[in-house]
Amino acid sequence: MGLPVRAPLLVHPPLQSDQKAVTVALPNDEQFLADIRGGMSLNMMAAKYKVARSTVQKRNKRLKTAHGITATTADPTTEASTDGNKAVAFIRDRPVTLEDARDWIRSSGDDPEDYVLSIRSIPYGNGLSSNRMAATPKKRNGATVGPAWPVIQPAEPVIVQTAPVTNAPAREHKLAMKCADTQIGYRVLPDGTLDPFHDERAMALFVEVCRIYHPDKITVLGDFLDLASQGRFAQEASFARTTQPSIDAGHRFLAELRAVCPDAEIVIVEGNHDLRMQNFIETNALAAFGLKRADMPDEWPVMSLPYLLRLAELNVKYIDAYPAATDWDNDLTRNIHGTKANSKGSTMAQYVHQLPHVNTWAGHTHRAEIVYRTVLGARGEAIESYAANPGVLCRVDGAVPSVNGAIGASGIPTPVVEDWQQGFGMLYYTDTESWPSVHRIKDGATILDGRVLKV
Repeated sequence: MGLPVRAPLLVHPPLQSDQKAVTVALPNDEQFLADIRGGMSLNMMAAKYKVARSTVQKRNKRLKTAHGITATTADPTTEASTDGNKAVAFIRDRPVTLEDARDWIRSSGDDPEDYVLSIRSIPYGNGLSSNRMAATPKKRNGATVGPAWPVIQPAEPVIVQTAPVTNAPAREHKLAMKCADTQIGYRVLPDGTLDPFHDERAMALFVEVCRIYHPDKITVLGDFLDLASQGRFAQEASFARTTQPSIDAGHRFLAELRAVCPDAEIVIVEGNHDLRMQNFIETNALAAFGLKRADMPDEWPVMSLPYLLRLAELNVKYIDAYPAATDWDNDLTRNIHGTKANSKGSTMAQYVHQLPHVNTWAGHTHRAEIVYRTVLGARGEAIESYAANPGVLCRVDGAVPSVNGAIGASGIPTPVVEDWQQGFGMLYYTDTESWPSVHRIKDGATILDGRVLKV
């Protein structure tokens, strides 16, 4: 069962804006070269030696040239155009090939045969596109990674190489990107293929939007993983042995977000599907509940999503304890997964009627919507609030296990028209203001600022 290859990952948190680099003497050339050949990124070496990234970059270039180490793909050029008063940046890469990806791996001192390599080209229209190389380890020391029947373990780190945007659209407010219900998971089809519940194109598009707009914050509104094999509903044989690839895919997606938004705050709010693993352990292996690595009292338990997804390495915050799990953008705007679901009307309307003085972002229903409400304040003033659901990043064609889903005798899901919509949210905000919008995704495409983005 091969894993679908997605664009890659950053294996460490970057230096935060409030961290100061302390200048110290760099190691000798041999030690520095060993780090380069060992695959350490420039950010990792800068953090290791407590120097500015530019210092490491200059020495990296000099040593690679002096010692004949193959360079990585040439830096992309940035072409900027203006659309009204907003600057929109496009990345124009030269065409890249799998041989370029192999050279990229060799430049880190690794063997390309130890990786599954792929190239993704994301067009922007008008002949512009961004090429992204992906490398996912398939072997370690010549042996296939993991035992023949692997136990659930932390995600395997991968490498992210992505083109940055140097001229993000200008803004006066902070920007938070919202996504919900990725429901990353798989079923195994009769031919052994892993069929995803999540929509690879919708997720890739969300990453691209984050790359272009450089948000200050990214919030995942729950049900990040589906965890069908830990659910309380009817089990399919095809769910067996799909938890590990789901964890690996979730880690890759978060790593992409961290790679394109190295300084953004990234938060996952726990949903009912994310809670399934904890419930499964409490029901079937209570003695293992809460176990941590020895002498690591501040770590998440070993059998928890934050630990298995390696969130600490990606500097991703996890808010647990669904349904109480809540994150706040400002004093009036909260992020939850949600518990309400009205199949015959607006679910978001229930939130604004229940809490008319609080703005709510929620997932759970898989339906994109914004509902506003204005009520009378204590001094006769008008108080406006809203509740918004950004839509989903999972598939909407019947692949996700649901009450409407159906599996034929062949073991293949039957196409179903679900009343679900794919999309993502954008929130411009200050300490006192909140300006939401929801953008639809259809067939891997969306329209932002009058421009079509498609993967």
